[in-house]
Amino acid sequence: MQALTSSPSSTKRRVHSGWLPLFAVCVGFVLVGCGSQGQPLNSERIEQTFGSYGVDVIQSSNEGRVSSLYSGSGDNKVTRTFAVVKFTGRVRPAFASEHSQVTSGQSLGAVFKGADWKIEKHNIFVGELEIPRKYTLLSELMRIGLPQNLATHVYLLVIRKHQGSYSYATITELHHPDYLSAEDLKEFYGEIIFDDSNRTSIDDYIDPEIWKK
Repeated sequence: MQALTSSPSSTKRRVHSGWLPLFAVCVGFVLVGCGSQGQPLNSERIEQTFGSYGVDVIQSSNEGRVSSLYSGSGDNKVTRTFAVVKFTGRVRPAFASEHSQVTSGQSLGAVFKGADWKIEKHNIFVGELEIPRKYTLLSELMRIGLPQNLATHVYLLVIRKHQGSYSYATITELHHPDYLSAEDLKEFYGEIIFDDSNRTSIDDYIDPEIWKK
């Protein structure tokens, strides 16, 4: 795919307030594997793959945010990762500054990496899930037809610095089919063993309300 020429330094952000939906909390899983050390950030991988990177925050509240990690610009903008973040616990003074930057619309991983935090992803789900036709928001952002199976990664993001370790957020990422596959995710993060709740739908991880415009 031909590289795009826009620079990640010119990232544009669009932040909308008044986001009310709550995300489903993923519980009861056996977390197997902890992948991220040595792996590039998702933002870095998008920029490396497509030649540009930006983030649009679509919905935001004190509980979490929904964002589009995209390549290109203007009419050529394509969402490569649709990320749903649910913050966990209270904001500690140790990372309050970084959290403020995240909620203001900056790239989550880049903020913490830039502040010398170690980032760990404790896997909850690694694979693919079918995205129904009714989710027109995702179809429009990714410029793809639905329904189809998309690579899906659900994980608990843990940040570490000095002697401090904090569970920061539960994150669900849906990836564009031209960007990452389920096989790619398993190569990066390994296989996962989870409980017998038979969660096979995207609605098991993301509150369906977020898809409503």
